[in-house]
Amino acid sequence: MCFDGTTTNVAGLVLAAGKGTRMKSKFPKVMHELLGIPILGHVLTLLDSTGIKDVIVVVGHGADVVGYFARESGSKVAVQDIQKGTAHAVLAARHELEQFDGDVLILCGDTPLLKPGTLSGFLAAHRSSGAIISILSANFSDPTGYGRIVRRRDDPGSVQAIIEERDATDEQRGISEINTGSYLCNSQFLFDALGEIGCDNAQGEYYLTDIVELAVKKGKNVKAVCSASEEEALGINSRMDLARAERILLNRLLNRWMSEGVTFELAESIYLEPKVKLERDVVIGPHSVLKGDTVVKKGAVIGAFSYLEDVTVEAGVTIPPYSILKKDKGLI
Repeated sequence: MCFDGTTTNVAGLVLAAGKGTRMKSKFPKVMHELLGIPILGHVLTLLDSTGIKDVIVVVGHGADVVGYFARESGSKVAVQDIQKGTAHAVLAARHELEQFDGDVLILCGDTPLLKPGTLSGFLAAHRSSGAIISILSANFSDPTGYGRIVRRRDDPGSVQAIIEERDATDEQRGISEINTGSYLCNSQFLFDALGEIGCDNAQGEYYLTDIVELAVKKGKNVKAVCSASEEEALGINSRMDLARAERILLNRLLNRWMSEGVTFELAESIYLEPKVKLERDVVIGPHSVLKGDTVVKKGAVIGAFSYLEDVTVEAGVTIPPYSILKKDKGLI
């Protein structure tokens, strides 16, 4: 999917420096896998699907492994040696973007559920509004813990501030519109503004949300585009979040293939990965697992409890139940 010109002069910036303490793991959070692909890989695939080719990934914790994966995926890498907040993370990429003049799309490396169509609308709305900053927002049934979007009373289309829950009044806590952590910002304003942000807060960190207040004080146009669903806006901070995100992505894959003529028997029991290719009239039996670059051609039937990895099943072939097929090993 491409955005028909809306990605002209747009650079992608992915913040992937955090440790992810709640994951209880020695591995960087963004390298935990969803359907066989690191969380970060889903975010980078999203950017690639939009047509944004100039992508910088900010790494910190586990910089060697995260940086290697980012480079292998075709991205540039900036290192945040000490993690001092989201604004500090963006500043780490300044060198990579100092010659860039356009809009910077900032995404969190732990938000793999955003859809290309949502980013398409976000980019289009940002460009048409002429805003210096646009914030992708969502309405949550329970916004507890999220920063709230406070819109201007005299101009509800514009943003007054992003208020973190710990700083919000009771009235502001009643706002259901939250900040997803995704932004579009004019590159020149972004780095000028980051130079003015302080760290006078309990954590001693530099917050990216502070550029919104700064822009408003300077009389700049700041917009919130409330086009992300609650599902898309979910970030991954724990193993429970990881499991929930994987089920969401898997359901999207299953629905996609069913819409293209594939039958899944007891669909909720089946596991497959994004690189798997299925053709029309394929039938996949219950509790089957399809991984890697597996291809199942037209009319083939995969028996229940089968495991396929990096193999091709020719058209019309029936694979017996409980089969194991791996690349270069045939039927096991």
